[in-house]
Amino acid sequence: MMNILIADDEKIEREGIRYLLSLEKGERRIFEAANGKQAMQILRTENIDMILTDIKMPVMDGLELARRAKELFPEIRIVIFSGYNDFTFAQEAIRYGVTDYILKPVDPDNFHEIIEKAEKNMRERQAEENREIRRQNFLQQYFLQNYLYSGKKEILEKAGEFVDLDKWNGWHCAILIETDTAFFDTAEENFPGELQKELRRVFFYLNLNERQSLLLFQDVYCDYLLVANHLYTFLKRNYMVRIYLSVSRKFDGCECLPEILGQLEQQMEEKFYHPEKHIFSCEEEELKMVAGEVQDSQLMQMISEDISRKDTEQLWKHFECLKEKYSSNTQFSAMYIKFVFSNVIQELFQENQFADEHRLEQEIDRLYSCGNIMDILKVTEDNIREYEKFLERSMSESRNEVAAVKNYIYQHYGEDLNLEMLAEKVYLSSGYLSFIFKKETGMNLNRFIKVFRMEKAGEFLHDTNMKVAQISEKVGFANVSYFCRSFREYYGCSPESYRKGTGGDEEISSED
Repeated sequence: MMNILIADDEKIEREGIRYLLSLEKGERRIFEAANGKQAMQILRTENIDMILTDIKMPVMDGLELARRAKELFPEIRIVIFSGYNDFTFAQEAIRYGVTDYILKPVDPDNFHEIIEKAEKNMRERQAEENREIRRQNFLQQYFLQNYLYSGKKEILEKAGEFVDLDKWNGWHCAILIETDTAFFDTAEENFPGELQKELRRVFFYLNLNERQSLLLFQDVYCDYLLVANHLYTFLKRNYMVRIYLSVSRKFDGCECLPEILGQLEQQMEEKFYHPEKHIFSCEEEELKMVAGEVQDSQLMQMISEDISRKDTEQLWKHFECLKEKYSSNTQFSAMYIKFVFSNVIQELFQENQFADEHRLEQEIDRLYSCGNIMDILKVTEDNIREYEKFLERSMSESRNEVAAVKNYIYQHYGEDLNLEMLAEKVYLSSGYLSFIFKKETGMNLNRFIKVFRMEKAGEFLHDTNMKVAQISEKVGFANVSYFCRSFREYYGCSPESYRKGTGGDEEISSED
């Protein structure tokens, strides 16, 4: 719908122009002003597409209105009416960026031609602007997704040739959304708009795969745990799907984005150990640890989970928290400290293949015979290092399980694949399979499935005459529109361009 402002000091003239506009096809909102000053007030409060103004008006004439309007809104269309066939007026109007000049009394046919031409040009300009917005959005998605998963600086440098990296550097927090079904395959295209409308804050939306999307936010001072809670409530209320959210720490600069995504995915692993939770954040835990508010039972729970998923990096981190707490605090008895760290050793020996009752008893006796905190810590650290060595020796079995999962994906990529089902195939817990799969392949399971499906889609486009819709279904996408978007984000071109061999950098560089 066009917004048109009529500026004329004669009410009857404004009514006449309004009547002529009513004869034109299409819908319009009409605003009226009796002089240039009133017109400027309307321009500042309404999104006006076109001004129809008389030259001779009190307070501020039409030429001055045109000049000021063009300064504020360079793209606005201006048509001037005058009862004077004065070429000087016409020259000056053109200098001020006036689109057309119509003599009074207005000839209806001439008016129709000018309005039709002006509105056609405006529609074409708007369509071009929309194409450029879509093109820029696609370029950001293409380069950002490639950089997030590769971390290669050359991709970041290449992105700088096409997109404004200042926008990327303006992001300070990220929220990862994950669902237990292929929700994003069938979600409406206006889903990001619905989120924007609900949250009422600026963010960049990036779909990662059919089960994950990423939101990148600008406001550095916002409490994003509150935003995540708001988001969870909205999604739970409006969509019949299990939703999980992972909130990043605050960050500066786009160089750290791959690291941030890795941390978000690691936090998301907590859902396998805390099924009652739906929002995960490192800041809550870190703030409590800094303040010394984490209870021994909480730390032991974390250590138990680290051991369950064989995450030695997090195991050392949580052990260091216990170590710092008891190394610098003298209010605890020696017996209590021995009890705490003996629990760590016992957790290590809960691993079936690592378990050895006789050796466990030896290590517990060794710990209880220690005469100081340093010896207690050393015994515990020795056992953690032995556990690490055990994991290294047993990695060959994990590689076999990961290989089995990969082979299943290669054979069944067109089916509905999910972590829980694949974990059952190799008799592992979902959390452990997720952990070892990423450790072995360098990418999470959802990403691996998407990459393989995209590679197969590329093969089908290159080697067969199958239609795009058929290929979409064959590689496991329920929604062909979503498949085409995912394909472009992966390859940088549409399926049709890829088939013709005209995709890649040429399409990225061209006008979309």
